[in-house]
Amino acid sequence: MSENIGTESELPDLNEDTRDRRFASTLAKGLRVMQAFKPGDASVGNRELARRTGMPPSTVARMTFTLTSMGFLEQLPSETYRLGPAVMALGYTARANLSFLPMAENIMQALADEVGALVALCMRDGDAVMLTRCWRPRDASSLWLSEGHRLPLDSSAAGRAILAADPATDAISDRDQLEVKGFLTSFGGWNSAVNACAVPFQSTPGTAPLAFLCGANAAQLDGDTLEQTVGPKLRDTVQTLRLSVGQL
Repeated sequence: MSENIGTESELPDLNEDTRDRRFASTLAKGLRVMQAFKPGDASVGNRELARRTGMPPSTVARMTFTLTSMGFLEQLPSETYRLGPAVMALGYTARANLSFLPMAENIMQALADEVGALVALCMRDGDAVMLTRCWRPRDASSLWLSEGHRLPLDSSAAGRAILAADPATDAISDRDQLEVKGFLTSFGGWNSAVNACAVPFQSTPGTAPLAFLCGANAAQLDGDTLEQTVGPKLRDTVQTLRLSVGQL
């Protein structure tokens, strides 16, 4: 049975005293309300949104009214809210910009089926990495993590792979491991019940690095299997994708 073992990173600090003059605080508050919605939320009320964002209920009420008027939220008869069609349209637009995704679909699904573990595409989201696309094994249980979940940047395999692929960071040890093995491993790095590996990927030259992640409950994916089987298979699958998009 799948388990909910995902954690959400804290929402970004909105301390206006430390912000640039160009920073639009009202816009930031509205975006923060939308960021407060989590995968699996059927709907959320103003009181819970105020708790999640740390903003006063009166401020949240103004934000939800405005966002609903613009189609970014949808108000239900229960006086609660869910993300609206304008957010969905932005999501489709963003995904369309990942031109390699159609080529990734079949090979990543095949990998998930072969190793019996969750495979995910991750991208950096501030001090976290967000799961952007997930592939689940069709004949086995897998991690409960789904699109939209955020994992810690510095302690998850995907986050470390993204940092190691960025020459501006000082992730020397992880960069050396990538040179030797072609993948990074995490044994309970962000959650003691999860083992995972990750491989960085750049969609086009000059763009921010992404990462492909493969992980499972530690009881289902031990260290030897991760190092000797799953990690190399993920590395080789990402290499196949690079060939498919003409990067090699």
